[in-house]
Amino acid sequence: MTLRSRSLVRWFGALLLLAAGSSVRAQNVAAQGNAITPAADSVFARARTLVKSGNGAAGRVLVDSMIAASPPDSPMYAEALYWRAALAATPSDAERDYRRLVVDYWFGPHVGDALLQLAQVESARGDRAAAAGHLERFMLEAPSHPERPRAGLMLVRLLFDQNDIPRGCRAWRDATNAAPASAVELRNQLGYYAGRCTANDVSVGSRVPIAYPPGSPPPATVRDTTPTRGEPAAAPSAGRYTLQIAAYQTKTEATRLVTRLAARGVTARIVGATKPFRVRVGRYETRGAAMAAQTQLKAKKLSAIVTEIGSDDK
Repeated sequence: MTLRSRSLVRWFGALLLLAAGSSVRAQNVAAQGNAITPAADSVFARARTLVKSGNGAAGRVLVDSMIAASPPDSPMYAEALYWRAALAATPSDAERDYRRLVVDYWFGPHVGDALLQLAQVESARGDRAAAAGHLERFMLEAPSHPERPRAGLMLVRLLFDQNDIPRGCRAWRDATNAAPASAVELRNQLGYYAGRCTANDVSVGSRVPIAYPPGSPPPATVRDTTPTRGEPAAAPSAGRYTLQIAAYQTKTEATRLVTRLAARGVTARIVGATKPFRVRVGRYETRGAAMAAQTQLKAKKLSAIVTEIGSDDK
């Protein structure tokens, strides 16, 4: 056996030992009620250190062991999912987990980080509408995030680049009010847009759902089965996949979004008897069909995520 071969064998053996040890530690941590404990934090800190030092495979083994040892509905699982995204080997792997975080774990502490990352991904792709949608949700759901001033400026730029003056001015007002007095450069950049909002009514109104223009108040009932013009084609009562547009803590907010979507020719439904109340569109037999419908929604400047239909959406 050559020296190089022996080195590879030793490295692989060490990796297996690390995986076995981390699995035991992860199970012990998970057994503590799946809360985010100091022991868990130390595991994620170790994983982060390994990745930064160039040993990404070993770092990701640690995170994967935490995921394997935690129930999917636990805070620990959501925490591990975030770190798997943050330490992912490829941008596509990171995007997959960030999208899952903002759909299934919207109530977790890292939803703001995930939304900001997704906004940057979509902006790099040139999809300004999708990026703005993520940033609008970020501004609503991450009020204390340290990156809020920078995200506000990014949102203002994206909306004005799309010539969406009403939404741009609302975002400009919110970003200006939130910018600290000490952030002189940031406030100067926001001031560039002040003149464009002089003739626009940007007074505070009711909370605007994520990434969509304001519409009429919710009606007494909401249609959720009758097709309307412009909705992506889908079977009315069957399917394995669907498109999720947003999730809310109250049914009133979800109903308001369904109403606005209907005004734009898209029929949506509300899923969930308790929070989160998810707003979804269509039912599709294959992921490919759902992705095709997702593209149609993008043409309407609507951002949606492909997800599987669960037992509460049958």
